[in-house]
Amino acid sequence: MAESEKKCHQYSVEYLKFGLLPSKADKRLPTCLLCNKVLSNDSMKPSKLEDHLRRCNLDKISKDLKYFQTLKEKYEKRPTVQSMFSSTSESNDDSLQASYNIILLITKSGKLHTIGEQLILPAVEEVLKTVLQKS
Repeated sequence: MAESEKKCHQYSVEYLKFGLLPSKADKRLPTCLLCNKVLSNDSMKPSKLEDHLRRCNLDKISKDLKYFQTLKEKYEKRPTVQSMFSSTSESNDDSLQASYNIILLITKSGKLHTIGEQLILPAVEEVLKTVLQKS
């Protein structure tokens, strides 16, 4: 069969009964919820998907759709490296912006940069402690 004539199977929501979700990298390919393997396009036939479940996850073969739906919810809620770094970088961006704004104010005032350490930093700490009850 020629390269252009190969059939490209699409992920189907019915594959959840075999413990498979669409891959994050390529939505057309399934990812096994149990072993986290991304399966190839050749294995997209239901008989081959069932065979994968039987070979790799024999103890889960008798589980019903409800089990895999619960597993899917847990899988989607789990923390990922990208989500951990994106939330950290957002808070760092805010801190960096605030620091930049303070330095800009000091520079525009024509005062020495040490005023930030001697006056502004203690003032900001006092505001946070008093207004937000943070120490």
